[in-house]
Amino acid sequence: MHAVIIHDLEEFLSGRLPQPARHRFEAHLDACGDCHREVEEMRQAAGLFESLKAAEPVEPPPGFAARLIEDLAGSPAPSFWSIFGDFAFGRQVAFASLLTMAVLGTVLVSREQSYQPAPPTPEAVMASDTGSPNADQMLVTLANYEP
Repeated sequence: MHAVIIHDLEEFLSGRLPQPARHRFEAHLDACGDCHREVEEMRQAAGLFESLKAAEPVEPPPGFAARLIEDLAGSPAPSFWSIFGDFAFGRQVAFASLLTMAVLGTVLVSREQSYQPAPPTPEAVMASDTGSPNADQMLVTLANYEP
């Protein structure tokens, strides 16, 4: 649909489009078959909606507003926790929580290998209190090291 039609479509369908704009709108519809077809479809849809409108305004029965206000005042406002009172919803929340914990646990366990410490460096072995069976050899190696 072209910009000329889109801009004035609502006013045209409601019959509130000013005369000069209406002539320009209808001239475009005469020249453009696609726009003419789409506007006709919209007219038909608007006519269907118009047919749903009641012939006379519908008035509520006497006392309707008073009964409605009384019913609303008498019923307590639902709390946030009332949605958890439904057992089916509670089961769904529990299942979703357990599933989330299982997925997170699986991820943590699968990445556990990356948390293992690296083998100790010679400096760390020398500094440890327990010592090492070949500590003297490491000391000689460290003393003779040349970069």
